[in-house]
Amino acid sequence: MDNERFTPFVLLIEKISKNIKRIADREMEQYGLRSSHVMCMLQLAKTEKGLSSSMLADACGVDKAFISRITNELLEKGYVTKEENSAKIYKTNFILTEKGKEINEKMTQIVNNYVHLVNQNVSKADIQTFYNVLNEFDLEISGLVNE
Repeated sequence: MDNERFTPFVLLIEKISKNIKRIADREMEQYGLRSSHVMCMLQLAKTEKGLSSSMLADACGVDKAFISRITNELLEKGYVTKEENSAKIYKTNFILTEKGKEINEKMTQIVNNYVHLVNQNVSKADIQTFYNVLNEFDLEISGLVNE
């Protein structure tokens, strides 16, 4: 990627990310949630067994301190619970409560509606190509970071 493409690429990714967070904040305000809670809850919804702080941090691409703040807020709101039988605090799995599952269903519907709106003028083939290329960029950039 040469400099003429690098700058617009980075700026567009940043702009898209900020706009997604703004939309999520607006849509989740009625549930006392912010965009930072959304990804965490969507990841937790993928498994019945729950996820540890480390697993959540990896899945969301954030650090454990951030996950600690988010999970504490979700615990206070009654959207998640801790697995009862974990001896070590960092190995404790967080699991969506029934209340959390209800909110997650609403979040999923909201996400699906926005994805549909964004994708309606783009062919399925172009969308698939976009995600394939974006994934390749991620793999290559991650490899550079981890060198």
